[in-house]
Amino acid sequence: MPNSYLDNCGESFIAADGERVKTPGQHFSDTGMMAGVCHHDRVIVWSNMWTPGEQQFYALAIIDFVMAQLPVHWRVGILYDWNLLPQCMPRIVFGISVFHAYGHQWVCQLWYHPRKGNIWGLTDGEGCERLWSDL
Repeated sequence: MPNSYLDNCGESFIAADGERVKTPGQHFSDTGMMAGVCHHDRVIVWSNMWTPGEQQFYALAIIDFVMAQLPVHWRVGILYDWNLLPQCMPRIVFGISVFHAYGHQWVCQLWYHPRKGNIWGLTDGEGCERLWSDL
């Protein structure tokens, strides 16, 4: 897939904007939470966020933690909005959650939408969204 398609997709999301402040830092040391959930939408790991926006290092820390707990011969599917872990790439299959896929360019949807891959089954990748709704 040409990088130009991926670049255009990145401009579609405000959650990853490190300049966008949703919680005033003068009152709280933590600005949010990030979670990693399994295929059954159960929380595997939590992370406090202390910077504005969904910085990539939060997701990297969660993925790194999960990968360290699993046998090295397991393949892991990750539904997230980006694809950046070269050291784990042989073990990871990336996709984009169903709802978030619609914010991407059409070509990106065709490539990463979970309904287009054969490993996802009926997983929609929206477990964290349901978790936040339940809280």
